[in-house]
Amino acid sequence: MARREPMALLWEKAHSVLCSCIEEGVKFAPLPSPPYLFEQMPIVQPGPDIICQQVIGLNSIDRAGFRRIVENYLNSNLPDLVKRSIDQERALDQYIYDSIDMLIDKFLIARITEWFRLGLNPEVPDTDRWWWAISLFVGVSIRRPEAILDDGFHLLESITLGAPPGRWQTKAQKGPHLVDWNGLDVSENLVEIHVDGAIAAAWILDALNNERKLMERWWPEIINRPHLYIPLRMNERISQSIGNKDYLNVHLNCISYLVIQDLELTQKLIENLLEGIDVKNLAKMVSISERLSFHSIHISLQLIDAGFDRGGDAAVIAQSALSALAAHDEQAFLSRVEVAAYHTDIRSRRKFVQSGLRILMQIDPIDSRSILMNLLIENDDFSRVRLRRFAREMCEINPSSKEKIARVLDEHGIDAEWLFQS
Repeated sequence: MARREPMALLWEKAHSVLCSCIEEGVKFAPLPSPPYLFEQMPIVQPGPDIICQQVIGLNSIDRAGFRRIVENYLNSNLPDLVKRSIDQERALDQYIYDSIDMLIDKFLIARITEWFRLGLNPEVPDTDRWWWAISLFVGVSIRRPEAILDDGFHLLESITLGAPPGRWQTKAQKGPHLVDWNGLDVSENLVEIHVDGAIAAAWILDALNNERKLMERWWPEIINRPHLYIPLRMNERISQSIGNKDYLNVHLNCISYLVIQDLELTQKLIENLLEGIDVKNLAKMVSISERLSFHSIHISLQLIDAGFDRGGDAAVIAQSALSALAAHDEQAFLSRVEVAAYHTDIRSRRKFVQSGLRILMQIDPIDSRSILMNLLIENDDFSRVRLRRFAREMCEINPSSKEKIARVLDEHGIDAEWLFQS
């Protein structure tokens, strides 16, 4: 049996998916009003059945628009294996067969974007396209979340600003976590929020509140834009989700950005997470403590302490975080240095020798806490070369310490001849 023409098969499957998505989206009616309305021409929102009929009917007759969307994508993203094929037409057909699901996703996003672009046109807003776009947006988010994972945030931001999509509306907020940060506040102070657009975007987030995969991607992006944090009620959303284990990954992704916007809420969230978090996810939390230290030394130390208490990978990561902390708060580093140096996990102690000990010797070159001495007595094979180098450097600064080190090592039966070799 001969295979069907690939574009016809693709259209049939895409039409079926679009029908199921629009039927899902209109279940949330009544929908939010369009941002742009003419006071002299009040509109009446069509019923869910009418919206379904309009979208399905339009898509049924607009095969040329479907082909245009697909061909535009293929022209811009055709893989090399098709371009270099001897029989390009056959290779293209095979590629379409193999990529049907992906092409359907691209078609749906393009449709939503086109309709929002018309619905958000401030001069000639198309209210019908607005209803279609927002219904399909919600339906696709529920039925095919992978399709809208990357583009969904930018559409939400466009709705909030009342601006047609199709470009990056704003940039993520810079800060000390970025290499090129110059210490200046470069937040988007000139961004104007459209009130009705913000209400519509918040409505979408309310409707999709149970779609965890989308929230994991979108919430951090929203929180990282100061102009979106308040209009989209992110404080309320995070506060209500605290204590819900289903939001664990969402919260872990948000912490780094939330600390910039709301320090008090970040503290509350972290305290709740630390109560019952597993070792693997604790390691993720500890890994961002260095970044958090730019905004709160207390929260950073809280995570480092939790890492040392639980041990394992979290304790090793805590060593690196503690060393980084010393760059802008030596006292915070010194307050935990003995816990780090004498940790029960050998991997953690070795990590301290690799990272924290150098910083300690710069702050305390005479080893007044005897941390270097005790590590030499431990005589770990893995750390021996590095420890001996630190000991020689200390003896150069304080020659009298050479005899003391040699005497203590002899008392513990450890060779000390290397200390007197040039």
